[in-house]
Parts: sequence; structure tokens; C-alpha cells
Amino acid sequence: MARSPALLPLLALGLCCAGIHGQSYKMTVKFRDSSTTHPRLGQQLKLECVTHKEDSGVFWVRQSKGGTLHFIVFINSLSRTTFEGNKKTSTHFKAGKDRRSYWLVVDTLTPQDEGNYFCLMNSNQMLYFSPGQPVFFP
Repeated sequence: MARSPALLPLLALGLCCAGIHGQSYKMTVKFRDSSTTHPRLGQQLKLECVTHKEDSGVFWVRQSKGGTLHFIVFINSLSRTTFEGNKKTSTHFKAGKDRRSYWLVVDTLTPQDEGNYFCLMNSNQMLYFSPGQPVFFP
């Protein structure tokens, strides 16, 4: 998160101010494979963020058990990715876009990957947050 200072004010704004969530618009995050209910250590995890508005891209963020927010990736509307440290690729994550669906893949789940995953987007100068998708090992 320290390498993504521009994201911090956006997150703080969205987390502190209830009106900014956009009462009339909902984003959803879910497991891409509907049979997934509890991910397991070492397996691949596939998440999907569905939007219904025109947008300029989506941020994927993980909130750890302790509440710390971790920037994972920004995916623009052309499916170009920017991972932590301004990198175009990651050895641990893959991400992209299909129509109005943005996806995130965690290659091999580790204990550090546990947390609440959510996506957020900026549309017409409004910041929208999805509800989180919990990813915790049984």
C-alpha cells in the first residue's frame, strides 16, 4: 500500500463517508467458480467483480484479518493491469476484464492471502465499493 499513495485518499474517502458508496448502484464480488465455498491453502482462487456502469477501470483490494488494506491491482477499461509497485505483471496474481466483469486470480493461496477481497471503481466522479468476498481457510 505504501507504493500506491494515490489509492489511500480514495479508500479513506470511501470508508469514512456513507453517502459516497452510491445508494442506487451495486457492484458484486463472487467466486468465479460457483462451486467454491471455502478456498483451501495451496489452491488457485478465482474472483469476479461485476459492474453495471460505464467505468474507467477497477481496483482490487484485500483487507487482512487485522483490518489493513492491501492494494492488489488496477485494471483499466482496456484490460491493462497495474500491480503493486507500478508493475505490469505479478508472479502471484493475474487479472483482466471480460465485458463488465473484472476478474482476479490468486495462483496459489498462502496464509498471507486470507482476508476480505473487494473491488472499487470511480465512475462520474463517484467512488463505488463492492461488498467484500471473505477468503478464509477452514
